Amino acid sequence: MKTILTAAALLFVLPMTAQFTIDATVYSTRCSGSATGMVEITSTGASGAVTLLTNVDLTAMAAGTYTISAEDESGAQASVTFDILDHPATCGCTYPSAFNYEASAEVDNGSCVFSSDQSCLADIVPDGVVGTNDLLQLLVEFGIVCTD
Repeated sequence: MKTILTAAALLFVLPMTAQFTIDATVYSTRCSGSATGMVEITSTGASGAVTLLTNVDLTAMAAGTYTISAEDESGAQASVTFDILDHPATCGCTYPSAFNYEASAEVDNGSCVFSSDQSCLADIVPDGVVGTNDLLQLLVEFGIVCTD
């Protein structure tokens, strides 16, 4: 008796595994010509931890085209290309009480310079307003022992 093996008899079914990919969620710059764009990188199908293969600060990006690569623990690599768009708004100091107030500024960039006269002691972050930023700064420094 002869046994005949056909190609169908030698077929093995391997389980499908997800392919390692990365995706980018992109945020344009806050104002024209600034490095205030951001990107969030997420991965799918990775084996273990994912390492981004870049030295670019993903939280302070100028407008332009970028390609970010990543590698998972198995050595699989993936990349994504995206554009950071330049927002047309003008950045500058938007506080009228600041020395360097810019009337044309549409977005505050944190560059405001105020008088060193501390007539309002609760204004810990000297921006001319006693507000949330002052409270947060107080909480950051709460419990620190002051020495002369």
